[in-house]
Amino acid sequence: MKIWLQKLLRRLSRKSIAKTAQGSEHDPTQNGIDAWAIVPSETADTLPLKTYVDKKQQNKKPSTRRKRKPQTKTNSCLDESCLAKVEELSRIKRKQEENKKAVRLHSFNGSSEIPKSQCVSIPKRDTTRFLRSATVSKEVRATVTCDHVPVNFPEAVLCFEVYHPRRPWSKTQEFLVLGREFLTEVKDKINCATDEMMKKEGLHNPSGYFLIEDCFCNDTRSPMASDYSKPILDWLKNSKDEAQEKWEYIVSGELQQKQKAVVGINKKVQIPKFRSVQMQITRFCDLGFRLGAGYLYCHGGDCKHVIVIRDMRLNHPEDLQNRAAYPLLTYRSKFRHTKCSVCKIFMARKVTIDDKWAAPNPSYFCDVCYYMLHYGDGGSLLYSDFSVYEYLKE
Repeated sequence: MKIWLQKLLRRLSRKSIAKTAQGSEHDPTQNGIDAWAIVPSETADTLPLKTYVDKKQQNKKPSTRRKRKPQTKTNSCLDESCLAKVEELSRIKRKQEENKKAVRLHSFNGSSEIPKSQCVSIPKRDTTRFLRSATVSKEVRATVTCDHVPVNFPEAVLCFEVYHPRRPWSKTQEFLVLGREFLTEVKDKINCATDEMMKKEGLHNPSGYFLIEDCFCNDTRSPMASDYSKPILDWLKNSKDEAQEKWEYIVSGELQQKQKAVVGINKKVQIPKFRSVQMQITRFCDLGFRLGAGYLYCHGGDCKHVIVIRDMRLNHPEDLQNRAAYPLLTYRSKFRHTKCSVCKIFMARKVTIDDKWAAPNPSYFCDVCYYMLHYGDGGSLLYSDFSVYEYLKE
């Protein structure tokens, strides 16, 4: 018990000494504390409080920390310089805002006016569109019609694909066609740059045919239309040997023909009996075809497209139930827009070949750049030793 009391008294005395040292460095009796207070006589090894404080003061080293001097003048100078910089920056910012309001890009300033002498009438369709990817887009579009003809059930729905004439791997259009539709309804929906070019030149020819299996389906609706299949059928009838040879090469290939000649096989492949029908009275359900096989669509003289009937199924309630809306466009490739070679802004409307004042050959021009380069002040053509054509996007 005595030992425990001795330890407690020692701890209390140490705490009081620490508080006294913080209060005053030299006077231990400050704040009403008696430095000569002695621990009770029950402890034989205790020392007076003053002796303990004197020892601690002797061991304490003098402080080397410098006291911070008041810097009221320097702080006030710094504050004044900072305020001056802030005012200068705010003045610069205000000036920049005023300049932004005063200066605008001419192409986006609707209030700016161009002198009439420099104005050139440019159709709205020539203005630059937003940049879009050259990839294709998939969409379903119904023909705008006021008629509603219910679809008979059961009805077959065909997936009809059309490919590019010069890029046969690139699909341009895809339709959903009903089995009871006439072939002319699909032909009228197919878009091709050849038809537009012939219409602009005044040489449009409405003739055309589908070759599906052994059947030529000719479009003879117009009195000016010609039967494209007639020369082919006449050649098959008058040149049977040449037609037989070419047909074997088409069906089996040249390598197999050589192998048959070496082995001695004389079996010949029979030429199908081709026939001709009118497209406007022929329905898809009247023809025999194979799914996924490549067939031929020819129009405009010699513009040939590969066509494929990809799929066939029955009509279901989720399909469009309006007979007048078919053929239904489900896919169309995006046109490739070519800009003017001079201004690089407007779309090309003319293409020139062997033009001595144009670097690339062929060169593409918008209407404005073409007339500025090739026509003088009086509206006369400056030179004519070049070829110019209307450019159609494709």
